[in-house]
Formats: sequence, C-alpha cells, structure tokens
Amino acid sequence: MVDGDIFREVEEELRREQFAKLWDRYGTLILGAALAIILSVAGYQYWTYQQAEQAQTYGARFVSALDLAADNKKELAELSFSQIAEEGPRGYAMLARIRKAALQAASGKQDSAVEQYDALANDAGVDPVLQDFSRIEAAMLRIDKADEAEMKRRLGKLAEGTSSWRHSARELLGLAAFRAGHFRQAESRYSALLADRSAPAGLKKRAEMMLNVILERTADKDGAAGKSAGKATPRSYKIPAHDAKAAH
Repeated sequence: MVDGDIFREVEEELRREQFAKLWDRYGTLILGAALAIILSVAGYQYWTYQQAEQAQTYGARFVSALDLAADNKKELAELSFSQIAEEGPRGYAMLARIRKAALQAASGKQDSAVEQYDALANDAGVDPVLQDFSRIEAAMLRIDKADEAEMKRRLGKLAEGTSSWRHSARELLGLAAFRAGHFRQAESRYSALLADRSAPAGLKKRAEMMLNVILERTADKDGAAGKSAGKATPRSYKIPAHDAKAAH
C-alpha cells in the first residue's frame, strides 16, 4: 500500500469519527427538523385540499340559494344565505350577507336590509369595495325616509373620496338636496356630475334629466325676476358635447 492510500484511509476514518460525534450530539435535532418539515408540507397540502373542498361545497350551496331566490322561494333562500354567512369561508360569507340584504329589500323588509348593509359597511373584515357598495345600497333604501343631514352622514366621505362608488354617492346627495327643496344645492351637485368626464354615461343622463326638472321648478321664480329686470333668462341643461356621444 502506498503512502497516499494510507493517508486517505486515515482521513476517511477521521471523518467517520467526526460524523459519529456530530450525529450523537445533533442527530435527534436533525431528525426532528426533518420531521417538522415533512409534517409542515403535509399539513399545508391537507389544508389547501380542505380549503378547495370547502370552497366547492359552499359554492354549490350559494348557487342553490340563488336558484331558490330566482324561484321566488325567498324565505328558504334567506335561510340558506344566513347559514352560508355564518358558516362559510370569508369570500362566500361576504357575498351571502350582501345577497341576504338584497333579498330582504326585495321582500319589503327595508329596515332589516338597511341594518344588514350598515353592518357590512362598518365591518373592517369586509372588502373596501363591498363596504362602499353597502353604503350606497343602504342610502338608496333610506332616500325616501331620511333627511338630507342623514344622507350627508352616510355618503359625505364617500362622495368626497376616490371610491368607485363616488359618483353614485354624489347623485344620491343631489337627490337628497332636491327632495329637501334645496334646488340650488341640488343644481350644483348635478351640474358637477354633468361636467365630470369620469362619471358614467347613464348617471350623466340622469343628472341632465334632474337638472331640467329643477329648471322647471325654478322657472316661474326666475322668469318673474327676469321680467322685473326687463330681461328673459331662458336656460336648459345638456350633457357636454364631449360626453354626449358616450351617454347614448
């Protein structure tokens, strides 16, 4: 045997001894860590499987509840939505709460529906877009009963912000001012909507209609003032030219 072979055998023996010592000292920890990794991976896979199964189950239940509502079986549909809201995963639970409120509104249970929408709007766990949607729905249900002050409390911040529902909030505030007899304030709100290039075309069309209704309400007063001053003040409201095509 050559000297090189002897040195290699000695080196390998030393390595085995070092490994044996390390294993004696840390072997249990190494096995424990490996087992923890295996269990974590297995646990995650099981969790994702359970989530998928749960989503599929509640998805089917949600569709079934929609079918009940479509078949005018409102009480059964409302019960189904309530159960999904209480038991289902977060996404389906939120949707079920919204559908339950809509179903109550359609069934004439407006006060209960408003409570449901208000609860959604004030729930920090609800998606912000759905929170704002719930604020709009609650305000729409309250528009015939609420005074202008209440509507401002409900929609003021939403109308001033950048939410996707800001235009709807501004429209409802304009309607609240109109119903309160504050025609100049309503006119200002609707005029701003008409001039807003980012406002939806359908909403602009409604704003144009409301502005012309306001014009009819104030025509006599303005006409009388114009005659006393020796001037006529005819007015009409139209969607701006750059938006007229989009509104049709």
